[in-house]
This record gives sequence, structure tokens and C-alpha cells, in this order.
Amino acid sequence: MLTKAINKNYLIFILVALSFVLYVRTINYGFVWDDERIHLSANKQLMEGDIKSFWEQPYSGMYIPVTYSTWTIIKNVFTDKNKLSPKVFHLVNVITHSINCILLFQLLLILFKDRTQAFFGSLIFLLHPMQVESVAWISEFRGLYSALFSFLALLTLFRYLEKEKMFSAFKFPATKHFLFSTAFFLLALLAKPSAIVLPFVAGVLVWCFYRDKFISVLKSLTIWILFSIPIVLITQHSQENELIFENISILQRVLIAGDSLFFYFQNFFIPYPLVACYGFTPEYILNEKIIYFTTAICISLFLFLFIKRRAYPILFSSFTIIFICLLPVLGIVPFEYQKHSNVADRYIYFATLGFILLVPLFAIYLKKIKYSIYSIGLVFLLYLIVNIKQTATWKNEFTVWDNTLSHYQNSSNVYYNRGVEYSKMGKFPEAINDYSHSLLLKNNYLDALFNRANAYENVGDINSAFIDYNTYLTIDSTDGSVYYKRAYLFYKSGNIVAAMNDVRKSEQLNFPVSLKFKKTLQKEIVKFREKK
Repeated sequence: MLTKAINKNYLIFILVALSFVLYVRTINYGFVWDDERIHLSANKQLMEGDIKSFWEQPYSGMYIPVTYSTWTIIKNVFTDKNKLSPKVFHLVNVITHSINCILLFQLLLILFKDRTQAFFGSLIFLLHPMQVESVAWISEFRGLYSALFSFLALLTLFRYLEKEKMFSAFKFPATKHFLFSTAFFLLALLAKPSAIVLPFVAGVLVWCFYRDKFISVLKSLTIWILFSIPIVLITQHSQENELIFENISILQRVLIAGDSLFFYFQNFFIPYPLVACYGFTPEYILNEKIIYFTTAICISLFLFLFIKRRAYPILFSSFTIIFICLLPVLGIVPFEYQKHSNVADRYIYFATLGFILLVPLFAIYLKKIKYSIYSIGLVFLLYLIVNIKQTATWKNEFTVWDNTLSHYQNSSNVYYNRGVEYSKMGKFPEAINDYSHSLLLKNNYLDALFNRANAYENVGDINSAFIDYNTYLTIDSTDGSVYYKRAYLFYKSGNIVAAMNDVRKSEQLNFPVSLKFKKTLQKEIVKFREKK
């Protein structure tokens, strides 16, 4: 057994070394998806080094000032002033994941009291293929960072519980352990709001491993919940216009949540195929009749474990933690990414802690099975192979979306994102093809309409460009950029009056119109009138 044979510092070294061996190649990977378009290069405050603005107000629908401040510091210290390199951002992701593995190992040592179980639990967390998205995708540093502070908060709390034989709900809030754990919790919240689940996760862990202190700790954890309320309100307010409030009943939301929860259980134990965007929108899920079966399984399992919670405390705690961690993104409450998919690999990153709680149970049963060590080795080998394969799919924008489309062709967002990359490369016919596929799946996808019109314009198909701009404006007549783009088309077509009308409409909608272009139109109108 590892408990007696290997010093824990060697085990930590193995975890760190393996983490770098697995993910070091991502350092040479490029930016993908929202990395540049939203979070980094397109983030004016970040590029200008304006950290203060991130603390004053939300950015892109999320109030995560700790994450954006850290990115800004990385940009200022390690990258070129005007051009970002993905290398350092990827490296930070790998380092953060490594630290998370160490912190989890230390936490599991306290909970399991067994070095072997703690190591294998951390190993699952390190190399499980569903973790790849969080580590290989720069944008998901926010999830890694939030998990880091969450683990620090839990580790600080449970070190105190382990040390103090008599826990007092009145004494604990005055201790340095409580102050540090609370500070870590707040940092986790400000790195990613999904950390709101942490007080409840901590409560379940205390109930499972320190039941005699449960009530007292629960009273202290209410302070965490109170501290989190303002951040939750800020986040909700900032996403008010972005959330998808479809006409979906409570019962339908429960079905969506049940099916999504089943998805995570299924993909954790059988992690294939894994993609960047599954395209399982609420509408898509509700059209699948299997949701009644998957939801029934999840509800039945929870009810059984709840009734038998004292007989199977670890099983109940495991299921409950997984459910709690995923609750904000199961679909009961609408969230912004739902318009693309109700499920995503990155959402399971911290929730993996719930699965890891099952390690002691597996250890008990595996001891009774002859040659069980070979079975464990085979499972880890399979996870390792799938991890390596999945990591390779995040090399660049095309590998991400090509891999997705090789398994799922149901997401308009996937075709759109690949179309954007084709446009950047000047491959406009390919871009038009992808935008068209995107619009077949979602006919009112405004970004796809706008970009396809641009692509048509670049290949000289003015009539098709007009059709797309006109269609866009029938859906949304308040976008000044579309009127401005259409004005250029009118100008190229020789319809100067229509071009000027669109320019004026753009100005009314507060779009920054080029004065040079406006003066050119005015001169052309004067010439036209003189000829008449």
C-alpha cells in the first residue's frame, strides 16, 4: 500500500509531474472560441490594463473581477503590449490545475485518512478526460481559479475541524481559520459565481465525515451564504438581458435537469465522445423521449439514497455534492450558455469531487476481488488514452469544431464558430457553407446572418448580401451596424440616396459612422442633383 511505502511529498510530486506531462503540449496551442473574441484581445479594459473597471461593474454578463484582474496582470507582465500570446495563458491553466490536484490530495488525506485513497482520488481528478476542456481552454481559467480558492476554503475549514475536538459555532467565526476560509470563498465567488454552491458542498462533507459537528458548522456556514447574496444579485442583474427565458414550464425544466444530470453520470463513467459543444439545448432535450427515463432514474436514485442516507452516507453525499455543484447549470434556472447547450464538460470540473468520494467504497470492494489492481490499472490507462486524444482536439479552432462535428451536427454555434475562422483566413465560400448550416439549425441566428452577408460581399455576391442584411433587419431593426453595412452595398450598387438613408439611420441608432464615407455620399448626392 502507498500509505507506508511512499512519502506523501513523493505522491504530490507524481501528481504535479503527471499533470505537466499530460498538458504541457497545450502551451503551444492557440486561442480558441471566446478566448480572443470576448475575454482577452476584444476586452478593451484588459488590453488597457484597467483593472479598476472590472471591480466597478460586470463584464460580458459576469462579475468575475478576480479572474479578469489576474488575466490583466498576466498580460501586462508576460505578454507584448498590443499582441497577446496564448503560451503564457495556457501555462497558467496547467499550473492552476496542478495546484488544484495538490490541494485536493491534501483535502482527501483529511477526509479519507488513507494516503492510497487520497492519491487515487486526486489521480482521477487530474487525468479524467472530462477535465480536458477546463485545462486546455484558456477561457475556462475562471473555473480552474474558482476551484483553486474553493479547495483552499475547504482545506482550511477541515484542517480546523480535524484539529478541534470540540467545535463551537460561536468560537469558530472569530478564528483565523474562519477568516481565511471565508476570504478564499469570496475569492472563489469573484473568480466564477458558480462557487455559490461551496457552503452547501462543505455542509454535506461535514455531515458525511464530521457528523457530530454538523449543526455547529452549519450555523457558521450561513455567514458564507449571506456574503454570497450581493455577488449573486450582481451576476443576475448583469445577465438580465442575456438569459434565455423560453416558455418552458417547471415540469419541463425538471425533465431537462434530470436528463442533464444523467448525461454527466454517463459521461463520467464512459467519457466518450467528448466535444466542446454538445448542442443539447432545452428544445433539443425536450424533443428526446428518453428524458422521462433518464429523469426517473435520477429522481429514483436520489430518493433511495435519501431514505437510506444513514446506511449509505458516502453514496448519499457523493450524489448530493454532484447535484449541488451542477444545480446552477442543470436548466432549472435559465443560464446564458443554454442557447448553445444545456451541458458542457467544464461544468463537471469541481463537481468531480462528488465522484471522488466513492473511492473509499470502491477500495473496500476491490480488496475482495482477486487481481483488482489490474482492473484499476486498465481503467486509468483507458482514461489516460482518452485524455491524450481529447487534449489534441483543443489545438486550434478547427480541431475543436471538426472534432465536435464528427460526433454531433446539431449545434448552430459550432458551424458558426468554424465559419468565423474560415472568414478570418479569407476562405469565404467555406465560411458561407458553414454559416448556411448554422442558419438551417437556427434560422434567426443574427450573427450568422451578418457574417454570411459579409462573406457574400467578399465573393462579390451583392444580391445575396442584400438578402441577408434585409432578413437581419426584419428580425432586429435596432442594429446600426447592419444599416451601415447595407449603406456600403447601396453605395457600391449606385443607389446613393438609399445609402445616405441607411447612414442616417445608423447615426440615429448611435453607430459610429465614418465622416469620410458620409461626406463622399453627400458629394455624390450633390452631383446627382446637378445632373437632374
